[in-house]
Amino acid sequence: MPPKQRITREMILERSFTMFCQEGMEAVNARSVAKALNCSTQPIFSYFTGMDDLKNALEMKAKETFEQALNNYETEGDPLLNVCRVYLRFGVEQPRLFAYLFMRPGHELGYSVLKEAEQSELVKREAECLNVSIERAHRLCLDVTIFTHGLATVQTTKQHQTPMEELDACLQRAFECFKA
Repeated sequence: MPPKQRITREMILERSFTMFCQEGMEAVNARSVAKALNCSTQPIFSYFTGMDDLKNALEMKAKETFEQALNNYETEGDPLLNVCRVYLRFGVEQPRLFAYLFMRPGHELGYSVLKEAEQSELVKREAECLNVSIERAHRLCLDVTIFTHGLATVQTTKQHQTPMEELDACLQRAFECFKA
């Protein structure tokens, strides 16, 4: 009977995800993961068909992390503003994940990261909250999320570091301007 592997799939995924969060996806390769786990590359390839398989699992975990943040947003107050605050905070707190999920060419922009049904629900709730038409709420959602994406991108790329309280106040002011 072959010896039991001491490295599990979960260990590989967790260590790789930590590397992804701290250094970016480009830092995740078979040798760096093996070194971090103090093992050979063999366990990695016994659980994953290749590095693309591992990176796909990491991308799914990153999306789940963002979705968890979205599921825990504040329910009091304006729904759009609350979702944008989560998006902005995610960019500040998880810059490598944010950059990977939202700043790569050809990938989703903040508003479209919500599934189509969730987008429709957000627009509907925003229209009800502000007592405006669906069309007006849709335009507001698009404007505010584009602004929020820009704000989060500036923070993620470390071009300008601003405390979260100031970012929130900036988002609130922009929201009020777009709403007017």
